[in-house]
Amino acid sequence: MNKIKPYYIWFAFSLISLTLIGIISIRLPFRGDERHIVETIKLFADNFTFDTIKDYPEVTPPFFYMFYALWAKIFTASTDSLRILTLIVSFITWQLVYYMFSLFVSKKTHAILLSLLVIINPYFFGTSVFVFTDMLTILLILAAVISFIKNKFYFYTIFGVLAILCRQYAVIIPVSVIVYSALNYKNEKIISRKNIFASIITLFPLFGLFIIWKNISPVSGIEKWIVVNSSFYNIDYINTYLTFSFIYVFPIAFMFLKKIKFIFPSFMIAFLFTIILTFFPIKPSEATLEFTDYKTVGFVHQVFSNLLGYNTLWLKIILFGLLLAGCYINTEIVKRFYLSVKTKSSNKEMIFILLWILFLIIMPISYQVWEKYLTMILPFFILNSYLVLYPLKLEHNN
Repeated sequence: MNKIKPYYIWFAFSLISLTLIGIISIRLPFRGDERHIVETIKLFADNFTFDTIKDYPEVTPPFFYMFYALWAKIFTASTDSLRILTLIVSFITWQLVYYMFSLFVSKKTHAILLSLLVIINPYFFGTSVFVFTDMLTILLILAAVISFIKNKFYFYTIFGVLAILCRQYAVIIPVSVIVYSALNYKNEKIISRKNIFASIITLFPLFGLFIIWKNISPVSGIEKWIVVNSSFYNIDYINTYLTFSFIYVFPIAFMFLKKIKFIFPSFMIAFLFTIILTFFPIKPSEATLEFTDYKTVGFVHQVFSNLLGYNTLWLKIILFGLLLAGCYINTEIVKRFYLSVKTKSSNKEMIFILLWILFLIIMPISYQVWEKYLTMILPFFILNSYLVLYPLKLEHNN
């Protein structure tokens, strides 16, 4: 009897899991932002016109709402129907998560475990059924990055455009590819030129929307949702994402604990950055305080605050330790990137590091900080962390 291929195991697991999630969750009440998102989808379904694109009560680009509105026109705009579409999108996304890991991870059991680590994230799990903009965005980001890895320029351009037209912060894709192509230009001039050209094209539709809106989001959305923070560039966001990113990759660190080599210079660099970022403590955005009852930045922060007390000394000590661990892993990730550049390596794994670095650089401009935003970058950060701790096999280059 032939041995069952790991992908078939993941396929079956995904199908069974999402079916059960759907059965349990399909008729649950609205979650968080889901209500107003469904209302905007119905607005697009009823008024599928250019005027609707010009102004609607959201701050994110229109493709998500148009995509779901098209489904609503063919089937129905009921919450159950829209959640079924989310489940379908999630199934495809889960397959892309495993496929991307399988390109870089030689042990397929590890690829399955890493994929599992992505989807058990409470936010990833929730967005797999409820009507949020996240899952479609993640699918398109994964599709764009995989297309780039495979040198499928047309697909990279299409998926890159659509990802950016779902969420503005997906601009980290073309920017990362441009930086990678510039660094790799001497090794692959023709391919690098194509990548840079395709990346620039992916930005045009978003710039077109900026012109139509005369801003970075629709006027109604800005008036309804954006509450300006005291700072234009919020360094505390970097603290937030570094701290809680370690929580989500902790199982990798634990799994390969024996393989981790303590490197003192990296620890000292990490410690220095931790001290600096401590002056910019984790705190909710003005928008969170305005529109919700939360005083935290997400699920894990809320759990720690409930267990240890809000803003207590013990909580600060735990967050300091998590930030230090996050800074240490990121120091090793950046060092790996530096060595790749120094040796003029053209390994496509560099794109994952660039995506993560640019995420940390760009997100502090946002008016909102939330652990949930890590979901869009989580597959790449998990793969980064794994490649730092474990030998890899670049199968896509074979």
